[in-house]
Amino acid sequence: MEGPGARVAQAILILVGLGLFVYLLSSLRQLLNLRFRFHDADIYISYLLWGNISLSLFHLLSLLNREFESAVGVLSIMAYLFFGILSILFARRLLRLPYSLYGLLKPYCYITMVSGACIITVVLLPVGILVGAITDVILGIIFFRAAEEPPSIDLPRTPIG
Repeated sequence: MEGPGARVAQAILILVGLGLFVYLLSSLRQLLNLRFRFHDADIYISYLLWGNISLSLFHLLSLLNREFESAVGVLSIMAYLFFGILSILFARRLLRLPYSLYGLLKPYCYITMVSGACIITVVLLPVGILVGAITDVILGIIFFRAAEEPPSIDLPRTPIG
C-alpha cells in the first residue's frame, strides 16, 4: 500500500510493537532480578531491547524517506541474524536460572532457541516468527503465574526438573 495513510498506519504499528516488546522484556528482566535475584541474562535483554529500538527507528526513517528503504531491507536481514543469535544466547543463559520459572523454564528456553535458529537461517524466518509467538504465549503464562504467587523474602527452592 502506498500513500501517507499507509505510512502512518505502518508507523503506528511499529511504535505499538516496539512499546509492547520493551514492556515485556523489561518486565521479564524485573521478574528475574527482583523475584529470583537472577542478573545473568540482563546484558542479553539489554542487547535485545536496544537492537529492537534501533531497528524500529530505522524502519520509521524508511517510512519518511524512500531512499532508506533498500538499506533498511539489508539492515533488517542482518538484524534478524543478530536477534536470532542473541535469542539463542539469551535462552542458554536463562537455563542457568536455579528455579523452574513456574515450571516453564525449559520449554521457554528450548522454544526460544528453536525460534532463534529458524530466524538465523533466514529461509525459515516465517517459521521462526511463528515459533516466537509460542514463546510469547509461554512468557504470558509465566507472568500470570508470577502474578498469582505473591513475592516472598525467601526464594522457593523448587528444582528445575
